[in-house]
Amino acid sequence: MPFKPSRRVFAAIAIVAVAAGVAAVYVTERGAVESGGRCAAAAAKAAALKPFATGDLAALLPADAPADFSGLVLHAPDGGERRVSEFAGRTVLLNMWATWCVPCRTEMPHLQALQEKRGRADFSVVALNVDVGGPDKPARFLNDIGATSLVDLRDPEMRAFNELKSKGLVLGLPTTFVVDRNGCALASLAGPAEWDSPAALALIEAAIRPD
Repeated sequence: MPFKPSRRVFAAIAIVAVAAGVAAVYVTERGAVESGGRCAAAAAKAAALKPFATGDLAALLPADAPADFSGLVLHAPDGGERRVSEFAGRTVLLNMWATWCVPCRTEMPHLQALQEKRGRADFSVVALNVDVGGPDKPARFLNDIGATSLVDLRDPEMRAFNELKSKGLVLGLPTTFVVDRNGCALASLAGPAEWDSPAALALIEAAIRPD
């Protein structure tokens, strides 16, 4: 019987590939992500997400000390600088992905479906691409699969990825963060998930729900 790699195998491959690929990329700016501080109050909300870490979301890790992502610098496809703080007042599912990452490509239609089902003024799916190079390849992939409703942002020099990696918040791809309306990272999930499933939708509703 031919061997069929599981999603966990693909995720492990992606983690190794990222570790090898970022060896020459360094963060030279002062870190923009801090734990505690103004996000300390979000710890209770993060803890309330623990019951959702089951089934396809079993790898979900609610944060003991939610990190403040509001100052994290991202980029629009045209190169313009963006920050997570621009999403203030809106809960965000921040997905870090790359075109060469097989589980990322498999997961993307589920993220698009989630955005179509739940994307509103109080929630958005942000697809943060970490391909090193120009925007054409990720743009072509998203267009080819019809993932045109996502908030499409880039990390072309992997600065955001490396800052999060240096703080132990991300190891490989895909990695997805649930970020609250104040820019505090409530939980993370390493590896792919069916983000349009009933369980995932319940998680999102819990994250959006006012305290």
